[in-house]
Amino acid sequence: MDPKPIPAFYCCYLLRSKDMGRSFYIGSTPNPRRRLAQHNGKTNGGAFRTRRDIHRPWDMTCIVTGFPSNIAALQFEWAWQNFHTTKKIPDDQRLNKPKEAEKRKESNLSPTNGDEHKKRKKLKRPQLTLSNSLSNLHLLLRVPSFNRWPLAVRFLCSDVYTAWQKYSEENDSKLRDGFRVFCDFDDLAEPNVNPTLPASAVGEKKESPTMTILEKIDATYSGLKPRIAKSLALAAQMRIQHCSICQNLLDPETSMFLVCPSEQCSAAYHMACLARKWTENQQPIGFLLPVSGNCVQCSREHQWIDLVKEMSIRQRGGKDLAKLMKEPRKRKCRVTETSASSKDSSTNETADRPLNDLQDILEDSLMDVDFLVTDANDDPLPDGWQELVDDDDNMSVTSTESGIPSRNASPVQSTRQRQKLEIVIEDSEWDSAEALD
Repeated sequence: MDPKPIPAFYCCYLLRSKDMGRSFYIGSTPNPRRRLAQHNGKTNGGAFRTRRDIHRPWDMTCIVTGFPSNIAALQFEWAWQNFHTTKKIPDDQRLNKPKEAEKRKESNLSPTNGDEHKKRKKLKRPQLTLSNSLSNLHLLLRVPSFNRWPLAVRFLCSDVYTAWQKYSEENDSKLRDGFRVFCDFDDLAEPNVNPTLPASAVGEKKESPTMTILEKIDATYSGLKPRIAKSLALAAQMRIQHCSICQNLLDPETSMFLVCPSEQCSAAYHMACLARKWTENQQPIGFLLPVSGNCVQCSREHQWIDLVKEMSIRQRGGKDLAKLMKEPRKRKCRVTETSASSKDSSTNETADRPLNDLQDILEDSLMDVDFLVTDANDDPLPDGWQELVDDDDNMSVTSTESGIPSRNASPVQSTRQRQKLEIVIEDSEWDSAEALD
């Protein structure tokens, strides 16, 4: 099985019913905009628990991003859904204790067995509320299983963010240093980050009031294209030859090397060298992989996941990499820019001019087309005749009085000549119509 690159995007989310504010749902997806449309019944798909019409429409209140793989996102989703039974949360830190519920079940009785019924014990799932959803999310982000993951939380509703702030202020346990919290909603442009929250928690204002955060999310690798192009260019120019830390030989074709994301920096590293360098001064000690660190050449801080994701798509991308780096096709335009502007201006003027001037407008527009070539030796057309251009670049000459085709003008022959078609203007009943004032 070929190794796959780190997914471009994967998140866990919390849904809330707009009509029934006490109904919540937790899920995961690589495309939150598409998944929300499925939950609301606009497209096929969606979960069984969200298909009831009394709960629709659903609103996505917050998302957790930064998972290194889809398996990691599914693990976090299950732990968030089953916070009362998951082994990721220690029993002494569990906020919602599981409750046992007895359920009678009839069993197949043997002739020698005198028992009429057997009882099995089943753990009762607590009701999902906004309070226990956010409190257990805060707890999962602190447990050792997920504490070192490069996760971030993005809030889409102001009341949910307010509840998160309130819980963070009342809770003595804090998230790790460097954990990122983002906000994106209209009624809270600059959220005040409380000192009790992580030091790196910031608030972001939406770039456009007409776009939601789901529309802004890029679920593809397009954001990595400039960095991948930079790494490939450095390798092709033989500028990546030695590790910037150990100074040993670095073979771009066989080595799994990391490149600094900064545009003007050409530093490259062995993965093990950079991981060892960034974990030297981090607390607590004993971890193999860092969360973030500074480049030894440009001294800028970068996230470890950003460097590894670029390396994974560069070396394991395959078809995804070829599709990402493929240049778009350029289509040739037959009409020059001057002709196009002339056509646009003439089109705008047509609506304001009377009907009897349409003939003049048509003649003017025909003169503006750059691929019409007239011969100076051609005889002038008699009164009532005009030259028309059809879709296949062939000019037909017809009579505006009788509508009978007379002759074909000879344009410049192109390399891709199409079949010539005669334009026949049928007689109409417009002569009997009343004249417009």
